Amino acid sequence: MFIITGKDELEIRVSRRELLRLAGAAGGALAARSLGAALTGERTTAQAATAREVSLLFTGGTWKEYFERMYARPFEKMKGARVIFSVGDSGQQISRVIAERSNERFDMLHMHQYNAAQLAELDLLVPPDPKIVTNLADVDPAFRFSHFVGKVLAPFGLTYNTRRSPRKVASWKDLWDPAFAGRVAVPKWEWVGQTWFYAVNRVWGGAESNIDPGIQKVRELVQKNKAVIMNNVEHGINLFVTGEIWIAPFYTARAQQAKDAGAPVEFVFPEEGGLNWTFNLGIIKGRPTASVALAQEFLNYTLDPVQQGQFSVLTGYPPTNRRAVALLPKDARVLLTSQDMANLGKMRFDIKQILSNRDRHAERWNKEVLGS
Repeated sequence: MFIITGKDELEIRVSRRELLRLAGAAGGALAARSLGAALTGERTTAQAATAREVSLLFTGGTWKEYFERMYARPFEKMKGARVIFSVGDSGQQISRVIAERSNERFDMLHMHQYNAAQLAELDLLVPPDPKIVTNLADVDPAFRFSHFVGKVLAPFGLTYNTRRSPRKVASWKDLWDPAFAGRVAVPKWEWVGQTWFYAVNRVWGGAESNIDPGIQKVRELVQKNKAVIMNNVEHGINLFVTGEIWIAPFYTARAQQAKDAGAPVEFVFPEEGGLNWTFNLGIIKGRPTASVALAQEFLNYTLDPVQQGQFSVLTGYPPTNRRAVALLPKDARVLLTSQDMANLGKMRFDIKQILSNRDRHAERWNKEVLGS
């Protein structure tokens, strides 16, 4: 089996033997239970469920387009169920889940592991059920958490314009180089700015319990060096391509997209340690049993090795399912070196401190950094 890349489509070529082998490991467990139920008269969870749709709180832009193409539409076709998106700002969506905890209206939320840890601490997530999420066993343990499992790894570091920079960029502190004044961007807090802030706060001597150093330095970056607030990846790519910015915290694959669009940029892992988000859907607690069961099935589908392999080629990010790695074409530019992985392991955050100060830190960012 291998993935063939094309301009407009991705094709999976698989032999009948390989198809049977994959079915046995991925969807085969569900199929086997259905067959057993048919022979014994037992009703399976999927058969008993009445839920015909799964509702998602999701981000927008190209990430939604990628997700719809590789996961939502194929799942709808396979299950005869609808996947419904409610698109919005991730920070506001998390706040919504917290606010609606006594009457949750959505089944799943798109997020990364830090968001999941915060919501799990508030008892707002349902853990993956290994009896339904059978692909869980093939996911690298680094991406499995008590109430969440990632489908993709999205490395995050620095991207800079090699023609405009006076030297090679190597540190988070290079964002403060006067040479980049007026040509630097930082991520919006409600996007990925919160986690990025905790990283640079560490670099400047702070901790999750003391954000004064970070607030002071980022305020300087925004108010003195005139940093642009970057709203999302599409905004960032446009800023690099138009030359409005020369340096910013950014994702590996999105830096490559900017480069492919003509921006003379390179991505580097900061010497202090880059950031690594693993993204996927988390199951929101408090929904009907049938809705949770369908959400578990959809979660399992996001971990399917074939779907992950295609998603990885499409997005440029490494998959989390170890079997998906074997499906990647030899020229795929998605896998990380051991040195890259070691760099991504340098940053560790106190999630409980972040959670307990979530609103207060956001308020300080808005008032002291943005001046709003």
